[in-house]
Amino acid sequence: MTGSVLVGAALWGQNIYNAWRPRSVGIYGTAMVGKTTLDSYMTTPGEMYDIPIDERTEHYKILTRYILPKSTKKRVSWKGEKRVVDSADIGGQERYWNLWIEDMVYRQAEVIIYMFDERALKGGVEGMEQVAGFKYLCDVLISRNYRYRSVRSRIKGRKYSPKLIMLVANKADRFFDDNAALLWQQGRIGEHKVFDPFRDDLIRLQKSGIRTKRSFMATRIGWNVEITMLDLLTI
Repeated sequence: MTGSVLVGAALWGQNIYNAWRPRSVGIYGTAMVGKTTLDSYMTTPGEMYDIPIDERTEHYKILTRYILPKSTKKRVSWKGEKRVVDSADIGGQERYWNLWIEDMVYRQAEVIIYMFDERALKGGVEGMEQVAGFKYLCDVLISRNYRYRSVRSRIKGRKYSPKLIMLVANKADRFFDDNAALLWQQGRIGEHKVFDPFRDDLIRLQKSGIRTKRSFMATRIGWNVEITMLDLLTI
């Protein structure tokens, strides 16, 4: 009886801790894959709109260096489970890719989301850019060839490595077919063809000791967002 009470108290304490402790999350990906929509949805869940090209995330430059945006805290909840996500909205154009690295090292991001959409599977310039963006991220993480924002981040960055990287196929409402539904039911979504262009880099991460997961999302309609974030932060 005493043991059960202690276990119950420990679980209750863990739930309270998880519900209130901010978790540093890096959310990256190339342009127009849904990063800003995800950030907006986590801030205020509800009906979202398609963000036009002229409103995509941009960053200003001071001398030769882009300004790193500040992170904000968002509370995510699903069926009683709650997490506090601390993340920043960073642009996906190639000129901002260095900011991904500076952001995750400066904030010591515990976990990373890399977002892409069905264009990666279709090929073309935009699809190839999505694959190249993930390869760039993997190259830096594996080699630990980081760019540092400050002396503090340089010191902490020497041993930095995320606990987990989640590869998220966004805009799932565009490609979620019967096969995807079957794999979803069986817990095998990682086998879906939409992840095929990234498999070599996923293997490289595994060999280097970095855990990976895969998930589907449709941020514009708010599908599977909370479940994915809770799964990401249950480590």
